[in-house]
Amino acid sequence: MNKVALFDFCETLTDFQTADAFVDFVRQQSGSKRMQRMESLQEVLIKTKVIRVLSVLFPGRSINKRIKLFQLKGFTKEQLENYAKHYYIERIKPHFIKPVNEKLRSLQKDGYKVGLVSGGYGIYLRYFVEEFNLDFCISSNVEICNGSCTGRLDGLDCLNQNKICLLEKYFPSAPIESIAFSDSRSDLPLLLWVKRGVVISRDKHQNWIDNYKLEEIIWKKQNS
Repeated sequence: MNKVALFDFCETLTDFQTADAFVDFVRQQSGSKRMQRMESLQEVLIKTKVIRVLSVLFPGRSINKRIKLFQLKGFTKEQLENYAKHYYIERIKPHFIKPVNEKLRSLQKDGYKVGLVSGGYGIYLRYFVEEFNLDFCISSNVEICNGSCTGRLDGLDCLNQNKICLLEKYFPSAPIESIAFSDSRSDLPLLLWVKRGVVISRDKHQNWIDNYKLEEIIWKKQNS
């Protein structure tokens, strides 16, 4: 691929963090008492700072995200796929960031191969990929074993430096022309891996950008 455009998803193409919110959606829609008990326990672990301590002891392990994901243990693949489709339609689509989605379309017209590089879960990101006719999706994934969710990640969590590990597996040789979009400083490895890094900022300029040779798109949420 000679011309490649890479997009983070959460708070870049849609205006919220989608991974934990997907688990919340399944819990609310299913009415699972087990999930509700686990959510209450996680809230206690957050309030007592246990998760903060674990995050320090195990940096880069996304402890809070992994504990949240464990709520999905036992759901069948078919059940989760059904929830994922409704989640995409009901929760994600109404929250697209219009100028960034328009930029994605523009790059497709300019001949770029366009894909996601996201810590969101592939089980629902697939619907965005299908709707926007993307070329690939590199993401975190929910582990399914024997048709049932294990409550664990399948492979690397596609965050921070892990994005580069996964990208370099997907692209054995770096694209000649490349551009990446992300809202977060935690995605600096991604933004600096490409020839052009573009930061997506909500409402105002982010000062950390000034230390790097990055571009910026500032967007404002329209009142409904």
